[in-house]
Amino acid sequence: MKKISTLLFVATLFLFSAHTVFAHTHLDSSNPEDGSTLTEAIDTIQLYFDTVIEQNASLQIENSEGDTFEATDISITDGELVATLEEDLANGSYTVTWDIIGVDGHAMQDSISFEIDADEEVEESSEEDIEESNATEEDESMTENNQSESDDSTTADETNEETATDSSSNTMIITILLVAIIAILAIVLIRKKK
Repeated sequence: MKKISTLLFVATLFLFSAHTVFAHTHLDSSNPEDGSTLTEAIDTIQLYFDTVIEQNASLQIENSEGDTFEATDISITDGELVATLEEDLANGSYTVTWDIIGVDGHAMQDSISFEIDADEEVEESSEEDIEESNATEEDESMTENNQSESDDSTTADETNEETATDSSSNTMIITILLVAIIAILAIVLIRKKK
């Protein structure tokens, strides 16, 4: 009986420690992606994590010259962090560093890097085109942008939900398997004693 109790105690400790290992929050994807080179200037950074993150996350953007850029707004929804900048980032190399607290209570810090290599002539000509366009074209553009943003938001939400479901499903499967193994070991040990 003492062996069974010891075995169950060790198995329980293993079960809880395994659950803790699988619970850490990590970056699932980002926009821009780590190591990417963008051909257009951006004013938004999006980070998608594999679990829910706490609201007190912070984010810092730094270029290769050491200049930092503050986000004017950081919004967090479940496992998504969106940082909006005051203006577009200029051409150059950037590192985005974040500090978050995952759903498990563990603080996590990591970073991604990317480059912007936007064609400045294209930006100037597009500004002239906007000034020359009439109100009807602007309305059509706004409608298309709203539809595109809605589609992007829906896709991101679905991806985050699938990731969270996959993560919790994996944890649940591992837990069930460990409990089944412990139960089988206990039954085998009890039968051997008889």
